[in-house]
Amino acid sequence: MKLKFFNPDSLDKNLKATVHKSGKLGFTVDAAKKMELAPNKSAGIAMNEENPSDKSLYVVIYPDVKNNAFRVAKAGDYYYINLKNLFDSLKVNYKNQSVVYDITQEIVEGQKLFKFVMRDNIRRNKVVNENDDNG
Repeated sequence: MKLKFFNPDSLDKNLKATVHKSGKLGFTVDAAKKMELAPNKSAGIAMNEENPSDKSLYVVIYPDVKNNAFRVAKAGDYYYINLKNLFDSLKVNYKNQSVVYDITQEIVEGQKLFKFVMRDNIRRNKVVNENDDNG
């Protein structure tokens, strides 16, 4: 038997992006690195028009700011894209639900892109325990 050990540093981290209540799509540090995000870049965002039940977003990162693309912005160490108008037009309920996308890298028609698959999570309000002696 020959064993091959996995190096955790060589594996993709959990790549995800979260929609903030403001409608901005914020990226984890690992996702931003994998996608090579920078403030001078932009993102083309698409949906699969052949399959209306596919709610995933397909994202291409452009090396510069393009017309008809969404500008990549940076706040501190974190990158985001303001997609409020897009999410509103798609009727994504980001104000009342926790909207998180898992990100995978794919090749479609010979082009490298990122597939954003929405998780099904509902944002829950914190409930204060009445028997809690800390408050």
